[in-house]
Amino acid sequence: MDKSPQPVLKPQHGAQTYRRLLSYAIPQWPLFVVAVFGFMLFSSMEVVLIAVTELLLDAVGAGIQEGRGFLSQFVAKYFPGGEMPQNVARWLVPLTMLVIIILRAIGNFVGSYGLAYVARAVIHQLRTELFEHIGQLPSSYFDRYTGAFLISKVAYNVEQVTNSITKALKVMIRSSFTALGLLTYLLMVNWKLTLTFFLFVPIIALIVRVVGKRFRKLSHRIQNTMGDVTHVTQEAINGYEVVRMYGGCDYENTRFQAASNANRQQFMKLVVADNASVSVIQIMVGLATAVLVWFALAPGMVESMTPGVFASYIGAAASLAKPIRNLSEVYAEIQKGIAAAESIFEVFDAPKEPLGGTLQLPGPVTGAVSFEHLGFRYIDGGPDVLTDIDFSVNAGQTVALVGASGSGKSTLVSLLSRFYEPTSGRILLDGVDITQVPVTDLRAQISLVSQNIVLFNDTVYRNIAYGELESRSEQEVLRAVELAHAKNFIDELPNGLQTVLGDNAQMLSGGQRQRLAIARALLKDSPLLILDEATSALDNESERHIQAALAEVMKNRTTFVIAHRLSTIENADCILVMDQGRIVESGTHRELLAQGGRYALLLQQQSGQQAIE
Repeated sequence: MDKSPQPVLKPQHGAQTYRRLLSYAIPQWPLFVVAVFGFMLFSSMEVVLIAVTELLLDAVGAGIQEGRGFLSQFVAKYFPGGEMPQNVARWLVPLTMLVIIILRAIGNFVGSYGLAYVARAVIHQLRTELFEHIGQLPSSYFDRYTGAFLISKVAYNVEQVTNSITKALKVMIRSSFTALGLLTYLLMVNWKLTLTFFLFVPIIALIVRVVGKRFRKLSHRIQNTMGDVTHVTQEAINGYEVVRMYGGCDYENTRFQAASNANRQQFMKLVVADNASVSVIQIMVGLATAVLVWFALAPGMVESMTPGVFASYIGAAASLAKPIRNLSEVYAEIQKGIAAAESIFEVFDAPKEPLGGTLQLPGPVTGAVSFEHLGFRYIDGGPDVLTDIDFSVNAGQTVALVGASGSGKSTLVSLLSRFYEPTSGRILLDGVDITQVPVTDLRAQISLVSQNIVLFNDTVYRNIAYGELESRSEQEVLRAVELAHAKNFIDELPNGLQTVLGDNAQMLSGGQRQRLAIARALLKDSPLLILDEATSALDNESERHIQAALAEVMKNRTTFVIAHRLSTIENADCILVMDQGRIVESGTHRELLAQGGRYALLLQQQSGQQAIE
């Protein structure tokens, strides 16, 4: 089944996606407001500094030419109280400039820190919600997407959102206020000349809009190729033994190079689009400035402007290029953030696993289970995986499911645990339809030991007393360890039950890992027990001990056993032989042997293989 992601591109909803993203900042709005005021202070001081420079140029020029203390007169003009001594003015003007620079620096710090705090708070909330939501997705979602792509969303895509909030908003707010302040200053000084800039605004806006669509399309591709990189890396690391044993290093290197190169190519396309748009916009701003200077040199246009005012006006016009360039650059970050947010919200919008109904199971649960004409297919229109499964299990009985791989054994018990929903028919537990029961209540009644053992990078104790079992006493944990025949090898570990197992408990053998999983199921002590090839990785000696322990534990407990070794299920109350999603034979071990059908043939084939071995 193809598990590559199929993103849904909705460029027309970019603004809506970004607003949804920014809505996560609402709880942090006081600090966001402080950050905005900080950037406003920074931008206003930028413009004030240009205005002071203008007046200072006039003052110095007049003072040098006329020698009449124009600096003192200038200060007196803008500060009430009449003229002041020349030596006082000499100190006041540079001090004023220093204060402006200090306020500018304070505004930048307050704005940058405040926005970074808000952004990290948003990212933390997004990341935790995404992780929690992934944990609530149905099993069918994980059938369509690999874990590597979901990990890429949590790690890489969320960081892209970070840039669109931290860097993008910082530059957007600061540059917007700076550009607005400079334009206001230019309009106040000479509004006729300033209108020249507005002739180029539609052209710049069109460039930004066209390139923006390209940004988001390429950003989606980059995220998908990053998922490929993560996927190949995860497979190569998890399967390093097979890779080395079968000489697959070159093959995996080739796969990784191809995935990484695809990511590089898409990223370079984004760089080309980004820098080309910025360069074109710079040219447009430069052209606007050149046209403005051409008009300014026309007779009668600047006669009312002093040399200092004119010099500052041209300087302010030239300074507009930087905030406009920054705004065009940050648009790329915003589009990448929108693409990443769309990818994240696609997970948020995916339907969660059904929670079930509100009926309460009649307690205490005895474990009587009925399958009534059950049918199932993984995808609509796909082939039937289970067809007309109809049988009942009394409380405390043991039912064994046998058959070739792909016959539907594991799928059947997955339906009992409600990892999937039946396509037709229903399952009853103590006479209650399990779809009418809260799924958490249902699973509280089931213990599972799967053939795919999952152990966490934690202590042995916490791997056994996992999740809701952490409230169990140490004596109960030790009892489960003994029943699973795990005490001997646990005592030999460096720190016993407090030994940290590492990644997926690679330090343990397959049989040891399986015994820990059995101990976890025994600790849960639920009325229903599912053993999916639970003893497949054990040697004969360990299997004999565990079979004895399981036989004791399975008393008065409804147990479903999926077994490859038919010799382990001879004492089952009922054996169901499955083939292509149907039950083709049922009965006890003796009854099925007497029938001489498929079960007898399977047992004969297996006995022959064991004899050869």
